Amino acid sequence: SLCDNKAKVLEIKVSDDCELVGIPLSELSAKLPEKLIIAAIENRNSDTVPYQIDLTTGFTQKLMESTGCRDPEAYLGNHLSKAKYKKNTKLGSDKELDLFGVTWQKDPAHGDVGIISDHPVKEPSLRDYSFPPVKKEFARELCGSLLADERETFRMFLITMNYFERAWSLRGMENILSDMLLNEAFSHELFERILQHHLELLDTVLDYGFEAVYIGDDWGQQSGLIMGPPLWRKYIKPGMKQMFDKIKSRGKYVCLHSCGDLREIMSDLVDMGLDIYNTIQPEIYDLKKLKKEYGRHITFYGGISTQQFLPYASPDEVKDHTKAVKRIMGKSGGYIFA
Repeated sequence: SLCDNKAKVLEIKVSDDCELVGIPLSELSAKLPEKLIIAAIENRNSDTVPYQIDLTTGFTQKLMESTGCRDPEAYLGNHLSKAKYKKNTKLGSDKELDLFGVTWQKDPAHGDVGIISDHPVKEPSLRDYSFPPVKKEFARELCGSLLADERETFRMFLITMNYFERAWSLRGMENILSDMLLNEAFSHELFERILQHHLELLDTVLDYGFEAVYIGDDWGQQSGLIMGPPLWRKYIKPGMKQMFDKIKSRGKYVCLHSCGDLREIMSDLVDMGLDIYNTIQPEIYDLKKLKKEYGRHITFYGGISTQQFLPYASPDEVKDHTKAVKRIMGKSGGYIFA
């Protein structure tokens, strides 16, 4: 099963000679502090490839039950620590309202993320919609808890549903894609209002001593961008560049999470100053080509397929695949195994 194979990945260390060694994971956090991630970003070789194992709520519970651990992060020895700017309000037993007034269906059938059941911006106009204020005190509390973690990890402040995702969550996917073609003035206004909200949030948190801002914004499909490169460059790139510039001007690294195929805009992301890119799905990317073309410029974070590999592979296949990905992506730094 996928959970069982994830457990197998948790039991291995990827060392520079590609040997897989069973280890007590709780010992790794002391050996591999945040400097290991910085070395990867700076394309410096290290004797160990940094890693991150993120688990669903269900598998976290399974891990705790099977191992007896009370602190999964400490047990895993993850090299990243994350604080997510997310604060939903419960609406009964199976729905939640997010900070922007988007209603989410939350139940076991829809996993940790859920699905959107109501988009608040019904028409291509913001006349009847009020943007929420930045939750500054909540953001400061998140930063405080992130810095209070005594493990020597690479710390990231997370802004998920960031830009395009926030636009379609407010408007609906079909509607926002139509708006980007047919309602240009509204689309520019919507993206600008989202941008200004996030710039204010960044101003609130960037004085804290974490290492990076993690921006979550899915743009890709299995092949190509959802909206295509021209619309991405017209509506999304300018605002993202402003956020990147603000983050980097305060001495922080930029990590972008964007699922799917971003090959058409990878050069744009390099020019924008992106430091870390997650995810890299091997069913989409030729990892050797990706590393050769962009490995000097971007640190890649991912590479182990949870879509087409882990659910179906045997234990030996998991081990062989792990070694192969590490050989390709871990050469000369620039890689976070995940």
